[in-house]
Amino acid sequence: MADAYVQGSFSFSCTHAELALIEEAFEASYAFMAEDTPKDPSPEFLAAFPPVKPDDPWSGFLAIFPDPDFPDFGVEFEAGNSRGHPELSTVFLYSTTDFQPDALGQLIRHCCQDTLRQAPIGFEWACSCSRPRVGEFGGGACAIFADGMVFKTTGAMLSDMLSRKSHAASTAKSRNGLSEDPDYPLADWQAEVANGGTRLGYWPWVALGRA
Repeated sequence: MADAYVQGSFSFSCTHAELALIEEAFEASYAFMAEDTPKDPSPEFLAAFPPVKPDDPWSGFLAIFPDPDFPDFGVEFEAGNSRGHPELSTVFLYSTTDFQPDALGQLIRHCCQDTLRQAPIGFEWACSCSRPRVGEFGGGACAIFADGMVFKTTGAMLSDMLSRKSHAASTAKSRNGLSEDPDYPLADWQAEVANGGTRLGYWPWVALGRA
């Protein structure tokens, strides 16, 4: 038997009004998961999550989940005020077991429109397994904009990279077959290796340079 995990941890800043919407969303999620009925949504919440069923004020909120019968974000939720920017709130969302990228992206898109008009918000997640099963490891990233979201998984990126490998001329490859970071020329790394200055591989060397 093996256990699969979806893990993630990220934070972002938003307005106090947007935080109030996020808090209301989590309170509703907790109530539904406890098979209880949450209190009536606020007018601001209804504006952020317009009902898709006229007789169900929570239907717009439940629609953001892959399974509306299981409205769980799968994360721990914390929030506070930034010392440097007391006019803003900081939201922390994290989980080591059941991180839900789709629902979290939708939550931010619906609740944080004012913030998203200023700049997008993004996060990453990782998929892992308690046993070394093929296909159980990966992850992805989500970029959230005021008018939509973009998801990218490592599986999709790998598929794209493998398909490009079949082309004779690939812009992602250097003359010796190694990909190259434009800020850290491959020739510099090769010279340092030749002179005994490093035993690191190219990408660990780049990571050390950036650190």
